[in-house]
Amino acid sequence: MTALARAWKDDGSVEVGLDEAGRGCLWGRLYVGAVILSPEVEAYADGGAVLGLIKDSKKLSRKKRAGLADWIRDNAVESAVAWAEPEEIDEINILQADIAAMRRALNSLEAPFQRILVDGDFSIKYKPSEVEEITIVGGDAAYVSIAAASILAKEAHDEWVTEQVGNNPALNDRYGFGANMGYGTAAHMAGLREWGPTEGHRRSFAPVAAAAAATATKGKVGNV
Repeated sequence: MTALARAWKDDGSVEVGLDEAGRGCLWGRLYVGAVILSPEVEAYADGGAVLGLIKDSKKLSRKKRAGLADWIRDNAVESAVAWAEPEEIDEINILQADIAAMRRALNSLEAPFQRILVDGDFSIKYKPSEVEEITIVGGDAAYVSIAAASILAKEAHDEWVTEQVGNNPALNDRYGFGANMGYGTAAHMAGLREWGPTEGHRRSFAPVAAAAAATATKGKVGNV
């Protein structure tokens, strides 16, 4: 397996990778990860061996992703996670909520940085006079800091969903959140048709809005 690039540009600038998880979900929070990794393999006790295992979170098993998330938190220069609630997503739209969460993640970092690498094709306009911003479509498959950010975001997202399901098992019984993590699978869509949306559903998303309208005519509500 080819290791991902450790830096956009080898000029001594401190780079932070950004990526999100849960953007396509119909329910729950969107999470963002921000990770600063040293570009020097000498900075790692294992000589950077684990860096070569980091890749896009979607290409990792849950077990491998969890192990890598622990390693990233322990070995990164600094890392952070932030999120956007469903209410914020509905109020300002998913893209703007994503950008707002990315800014919050960056604001929580204490280490100074000069360049941010954003997975995607949209600018977050973070202090443009102070920090260079690079947008990279498919960045989580090219740069290790972005891939690491995707891992932390995905782990945080799925841990939160699992906690919500543990507190309210009906979320899994009706919508299958224990398996689909809020994404629009067949089980989730069937639950929406039967029960309508819950309080945590993103009402601005078309499938949720349609289900809300349909179930309202039946006198059903999805709150569980």
